Amino acid sequence: MILVTLMAVALAVQANPTPAVPHENAAVVVTSADFTSHTAAFTAFVDETATMPEAERVRLFRARFNALFPGFYQPHGRTEAEYDATVAAALIGFPAIREKYTAASDAFAQAFTTGQTRFLKTFPDYELNMPVYLVHSLGQMDGGSRTINGRNVMIFGADVIAKIHDETTIAPFLDHELFHLYHATWFPDCDALWCSLWQEGMAVYVASRMNPGASERQLLLTIPEPLPAAVNPRLREAMCLAHAKFDATEQADYAPFFFGRPSGGPFPPRFGYYLGYLLAQKIGTTMPLTEMAHMPPAMVRPLLEKAIAEYGACPPPAKG
Repeated sequence: MILVTLMAVALAVQANPTPAVPHENAAVVVTSADFTSHTAAFTAFVDETATMPEAERVRLFRARFNALFPGFYQPHGRTEAEYDATVAAALIGFPAIREKYTAASDAFAQAFTTGQTRFLKTFPDYELNMPVYLVHSLGQMDGGSRTINGRNVMIFGADVIAKIHDETTIAPFLDHELFHLYHATWFPDCDALWCSLWQEGMAVYVASRMNPGASERQLLLTIPEPLPAAVNPRLREAMCLAHAKFDATEQADYAPFFFGRPSGGPFPPRFGYYLGYLLAQKIGTTMPLTEMAHMPPAMVRPLLEKAIAEYGACPPPAKG
């Protein structure tokens, strides 16, 4: 059962609650110096508006939750109608995940604290440098950093955590996400595809090193299907495809490697995570983990190209 075992050791966040939104029936926001949870506000809204017509319910949700967490509950590239449909689906579907969502929410604060303690043992110079939010993400994410209204924040989605994580995956998942925060100090975001190969590959590799014997599922390499089984028979082809797109910056090039939705390409969604992991693993045979984490982009790129070349020569790029 999702996070039930973890809940046995979880503690509530210790903080003085403050009103979530300016509404007499609003839930409270649980906060600490670096952690804010808006998950109870979503549950309270679902209960409060259960009999409301859908269009009015969605309108009220958008008004109230944009005030609660300004900048997050926005279409972000979708049309207004598409976003309204996303909100409606999340509200209608909530009863089916409510128990697991509540368990994930209740367990998360202590799990995150424990995760940071573990992470410091591997990377003693780690420091949390942005606020952390736990929300109902409307199906967007289990975790990741975002820039919201010009501010860098870490966001975890209790709804997606409830669907895809359990007590066996939560530690590697947090190791993965905490590494992204840590890694950004030395390897800032860049648009080229090779940058994401390194960033995501390193995060998977670090999770594997911090959790010896972790399964493909624990390393999130089975979403939406087992990536190694799908990629390994054509591994050289996959690596050459990555090399051909090495400097690509367009979303159309990036999406097949790292997005979770089908792209119509020759490999399954998110296969770039697996390629990046294999490349980081290969480079990891030549240097300590901390040294890898501290490498700037100028050092990383040639090492990635060399590692890809070890899988075999790639055909020359097509002309025209």
